[in-house]
Amino acid sequence: MFRTWTLLLCLMTIPFTVRSEILEEFDSVDRIRIISGGWLASLVGTEFKFIESPVSVVAKDNKIYFIDDVLMGLFSYDIVTQKASNLKTIYKGLKSNQAQLFISDDQELFVIDTFASQVVKYDLIGNVIARFYNPLNLNAPVGMCINPLNNHIFIADAFFGHVIEFSATGEALALHGIKEKGSVQAGRDIVGMACTEKEMFIVSKLTKSINVFSFSGDFLRQIPHPDARDPTAVTVDAYGRIYISDSFNDEILIYNNTGLLERFGDSEGGILSFRKVKALFVDGNYLYVADNMNRKIKILSIAPPKESMKQ
Repeated sequence: MFRTWTLLLCLMTIPFTVRSEILEEFDSVDRIRIISGGWLASLVGTEFKFIESPVSVVAKDNKIYFIDDVLMGLFSYDIVTQKASNLKTIYKGLKSNQAQLFISDDQELFVIDTFASQVVKYDLIGNVIARFYNPLNLNAPVGMCINPLNNHIFIADAFFGHVIEFSATGEALALHGIKEKGSVQAGRDIVGMACTEKEMFIVSKLTKSINVFSFSGDFLRQIPHPDARDPTAVTVDAYGRIYISDSFNDEILIYNNTGLLERFGDSEGGILSFRKVKALFVDGNYLYVADNMNRKIKILSIAPPKESMKQ
């Protein structure tokens, strides 16, 4: 059922190693480790705790950041040094412990605080760099991207069903994917967005397609996703493959421009089991999964698509 380009998994033991060393430890590149449980002890000193309820995860190079709404913290973990910290200053400023995260190529951390109707950019020690809010057009932010050409911030709003574009300093510039006669709306009840260097992919619960826009706001195409009955998160890899988590079947589905490529996962309790995935994030050739009810952050290795799969 699972193709060789979707690469999986084996339980992690402590301590964690540098990511580049992970695959070298196995005979093939079809397995990857899972962050689980006890390693979180390093986050709180001598007090031993487990990951309880990860709701968001992002990563850049060898740094992982995630929010746990039971432990009530925003945590960072350095895979190289095996050191971790609780970014309490950032977490205390949240209106909701269900906030989502985004990290830029420059390692600036964005917190998408839906209940506060804003996105806040921080440096990695917790200082606020910029706020992105607009009382008229930003009500329930659920995802974001950065245009690499001009560093403009694009934020998807679940309430209005559109995308609002901001300057890098927080000035509202334009609305995209708004509902107009004869046009395609970004989405109804958007759950998230993901971007390549040229395109925005928007997924919603009520629109059974991935709506694709350019950064200039032009509607480009729709990719049907009827298989994702209850989508919860979306991300995209360097090859343009789109990953959608489906809470209804506890699966992760993978699409290209022509439609569904692959699906994997179940709720049967095995290594490939997912239960209520809350977030997905791709960094390089790794897919990070906030597997909420399994109390794990899973890291899956992904490989380039076969020539026959490229579209």
